[in-house]
Amino acid sequence: MHLQNKVYLQELREQFLQKIVDEWSSKWQQNFGDFEHFEDIKNKNSFLEALLADIEACIYKKLNTESSKYLFSKDFLRRFIYEYGHKDARIQNHSRTGIALYLEYESWEDFLAKNQDLQNQKLHINYINVEESFLPSLRKTSIIHIDNEAYTEVKEVKTNKIKRKFFYISAAFFLLLICAFVVYDIWRNQSYTANELKDVRFEVIKTTGQYPQSVRIAYDVNTLSHVQRVDVELGVGKILAQDKYLSSFSSSNKRSDTLSQTYFYPGVYQLKLLVNKKVVKTINHVVYSKPNQWASWGFGVAYEKDWATSISTVKNYIQDGVLHFDPTELPREIKNENDFRHSVHVLTQNFKVNFDSLTIEYRMKNPENEGGESCYDMGLLFTDKNFNLGAADFTMIGCTDFAALSIGNTIFRRTRPFEGKMYDLDSFGVNQNEWNIFKIKLRGNLFEIFINGKSVFRNSFETNMPPEELADLRFTFKGAGSIDWVKVSNSYTGKIAYQTNFDE
Repeated sequence: MHLQNKVYLQELREQFLQKIVDEWSSKWQQNFGDFEHFEDIKNKNSFLEALLADIEACIYKKLNTESSKYLFSKDFLRRFIYEYGHKDARIQNHSRTGIALYLEYESWEDFLAKNQDLQNQKLHINYINVEESFLPSLRKTSIIHIDNEAYTEVKEVKTNKIKRKFFYISAAFFLLLICAFVVYDIWRNQSYTANELKDVRFEVIKTTGQYPQSVRIAYDVNTLSHVQRVDVELGVGKILAQDKYLSSFSSSNKRSDTLSQTYFYPGVYQLKLLVNKKVVKTINHVVYSKPNQWASWGFGVAYEKDWATSISTVKNYIQDGVLHFDPTELPREIKNENDFRHSVHVLTQNFKVNFDSLTIEYRMKNPENEGGESCYDMGLLFTDKNFNLGAADFTMIGCTDFAALSIGNTIFRRTRPFEGKMYDLDSFGVNQNEWNIFKIKLRGNLFEIFINGKSVFRNSFETNMPPEELADLRFTFKGAGSIDWVKVSNSYTGKIAYQTNFDE
């Protein structure tokens, strides 16, 4: 198959799968349940039959009696959804035209004409689609590197009557070999200068859908010398324990490549390009929520397995003016202290107020009788488009050893690992059975935190990157929790950038 043609066919498949996801609640939800992943669809055979009938009806409506030319079998549909990209699945002309018609194109040629931007993309596409299981914006992550540092293992060789001359020659040769390896390793791992990196390409070149969103990522490091290995950190990964996460990478020995990763949740994702295991470029990609619509899900570790609930397009968890995650949707069994259950509520959009002139006010609680657990942690995380992040974790009274606070690049207290400054956050303990009003106000490089109108903490902070527009606002709870209202405003002018009292 011609390589450029293969790129178009993959684009056709991406748009086809996205159409199924977008129409899931209206067409497939009732018979096949909530959508989590194509592999998890209940009764795949029945779904394929129903999908095939929908495709045939759509083509017939468009072409009437001519529709029979472009119909295909259920077996082709199964291969196209579940095997394409993993196996060399053939797609005949009439089949690709049928899919194009289902996607509301006039013909296969019409599809080609309206997707001409693919002509400028690299021909090879590596499809990753790592399933996410932790929140991309959490700075608590301890990244586990893809492998250990290079090392040399020397084994002792025991000899009985060896000639001294042969021993010296062997030792000299061995030392020379080690020196050569060290020199080679230094050469291979030397840092690149800013001038060498200026022509390195690393960017998101295409997105399809909202969430799940298929993101196409391109890199080109052909201008760099001594490239042994290229990795892309995808901004997602796997939870291993309360304080330990594994970041997902795509590895290659190609100097240029195009990757496609699906992001299943809204948020700000930080992607890193590594050459010879050193970060050379970083990009931030925002997957937006549906306009003014909060997304909610659960995540954590239980049964010695990481998990994350799906985002339902049907359930919005708002009732009687309160946003509250249903605790019955969290796994029930917790076996040890490294297992945990969290719920999260997220709004990812352009808030039109910068990180350094930001005031966030909100009212929340997390009582045990409504699903609160452990220290009844309640957390706020906010991230701008430059991946500057603020995080404040409040607990029940008497449990503030587990309270945490970091603004930008300044860590005032973090429970695990114990990094940064160790400020006393005893005032971060509150009565979780009652509603509490929290306020975090940032002005320039100063910030102040208020609880129920009382100032409890103030200090200065620094950021890694220049402050940018707020893009992601999320609340996390240990177990389940409730939010009554949220307001975001400009700290200098008082102008309200966003406000809701969850009246639906």
